[in-house]
Amino acid sequence: MYQFYYAAEEKEKKFPAEGIKRNINNEYEIEAIRPAMWEEHCLECAAPLCFNNCVHYAARTDGRCKRFENGITVFEDERGCCGQGAHITFRKWANMMTVLFPTMLSPEEYKKLTKKNQKKGNRFKKIADSKLPTRVKWEGIRIPEFLRRRSLRKGVGNAEIKANAFILHCYSYNEENYRLVMEVYTDHTSVFKTSFNIEKGENLYVLDGDKLTAECFNTDNVVKIYPENDFAAELDILWCDFVKCEKKAIDNADRKPAAKVKCVVWDLDNTFWDGILIETEDPDTLAVKPQVASLVKALDERGIIQSIASKNEYEQAWAVVEKTGLAEYFIYPQIHWNAKSASMESIAKSLNIGIDSLALIDDAVYERNQVSAMLPEVRVYDETEVEKLLSYPEFDVMITEESKNRRLMYKAEEKRNQLLKSADNGDTIAFLKKCNLKIELFTPVDEGDIARCYELVVRTNQLNMSGIKYTEEEFAKVLARENHRNFAFSCKDDFGEYGIVGFGQYRVVENELVFTEFAMSCRVAGKYVESALFSGLLEKENCGKGVFQVIKTKKNILLRNTLEGIGFKATEESGSGVKYEFGGELENREIVEVNYER
Repeated sequence: MYQFYYAAEEKEKKFPAEGIKRNINNEYEIEAIRPAMWEEHCLECAAPLCFNNCVHYAARTDGRCKRFENGITVFEDERGCCGQGAHITFRKWANMMTVLFPTMLSPEEYKKLTKKNQKKGNRFKKIADSKLPTRVKWEGIRIPEFLRRRSLRKGVGNAEIKANAFILHCYSYNEENYRLVMEVYTDHTSVFKTSFNIEKGENLYVLDGDKLTAECFNTDNVVKIYPENDFAAELDILWCDFVKCEKKAIDNADRKPAAKVKCVVWDLDNTFWDGILIETEDPDTLAVKPQVASLVKALDERGIIQSIASKNEYEQAWAVVEKTGLAEYFIYPQIHWNAKSASMESIAKSLNIGIDSLALIDDAVYERNQVSAMLPEVRVYDETEVEKLLSYPEFDVMITEESKNRRLMYKAEEKRNQLLKSADNGDTIAFLKKCNLKIELFTPVDEGDIARCYELVVRTNQLNMSGIKYTEEEFAKVLARENHRNFAFSCKDDFGEYGIVGFGQYRVVENELVFTEFAMSCRVAGKYVESALFSGLLEKENCGKGVFQVIKTKKNILLRNTLEGIGFKATEESGSGVKYEFGGELENREIVEVNYER
């Protein structure tokens, strides 16, 4: 529960942050929660004597001192304790404080208590925002607050249940890392102190009972939480509570790495180069490890994309990367102080590939563990494994002429994205028209084209209609199916060539095209290539309708969303698949030109 009634409405801001991904309730069975009433306080408080002479005094609506920029703004969120969270920006000397009350409540009981607090708080807010004299406002709020505390001290729950953990789940908006201190006091004496390392983005800590002392649970002790060194921390807080809980046995069976790695992400300090940049007087002395340089080039030859996730200042670190002569190998580098799990998510999103196809190479145990905890589907490697990586099966990928040029194609896509971001009003359609997209539709017959089509089928997950991973022998039988027609298509625009980006197969049944295979690279997703392709195939075969049966997999939701977005209609649906039908007038088909040159 929070003392929210001194906050003004923040119309320009929306809480919580979109970057919060985890849900405590999915990871822990919460049996009971110790009631807390988190309030705004000062670490150096001598109220009311300090109001007249303290340089940091700023009047709150009730005349007391405002230590948070805008009090405590509460918001509803099912992931928060009792469905509620709070947004706070600390000012100098600010701390968030609560008394430890004697009993524990079940989540259901605590929700009811929180609703009561909300109603009381709404009444207090009307008083605080009124034009009543300051003293009247203060007494009109503080006296009911005192009575509420007295009621909580009497106990409304179960005094026999004991907390066994403290949960902190928050999102930091600050670019810098800092430490958030938790301190427990008996009277005015500190009896327990710990701190949490807070990075930009989501932070989750669960302190088990063996990391806490008995003083953390004693009735009437006071808990204070504040940023170290008076840092101006801005936080969304979902959990900040003592609880009795048990960790759930989380089934991560669905969050496994893909069979093959598509992108390797490099740490820089003591991984890519020897040394730590911020501790080096002369950055020119930093040298890439010879085995690293060899691996970077070897991965590139295999068509495995590479990026960077490093905690450094971008300009300084990238300048060193450029001096190594290897900068051209890295796409969408993430060099900042954010959590590396966030960097991995950003890279996957920018490349438009599944996050399960990423791998991180990092010398720091903490960073590898952080990524593994947040993203168990991402492979992580210590820098000592660099010389062995190419022998691992996940790096044993098919090498084609297409894969050898993959980096250049992604570089061209990077330029497209940069231009799109700078386009007027973010008008995607206008931008795509300026790109002059063209696809070339053909029948794959030569060995190189067939190898690329097979590579698409086995590598592509998100835009794959069946998800079947054929062996080469099985794929040869697919191509030889009687009364079926195979097709492939390449794509290019004014920025460069994408290469062969799609393979499919269909048969003609009366006036319908019935598709039996389809796989397409994510690099052309969202560009209405599909609209032009399928409309073009209907015209080519002089058919009025297409039938497209998608087998549902855990990965191909993007394909289903894409088809529905361009005008495919679901006519049948079951637990295993969706049957779509479509005609020739698909969304924005005119954006992309279709050629039948071979």
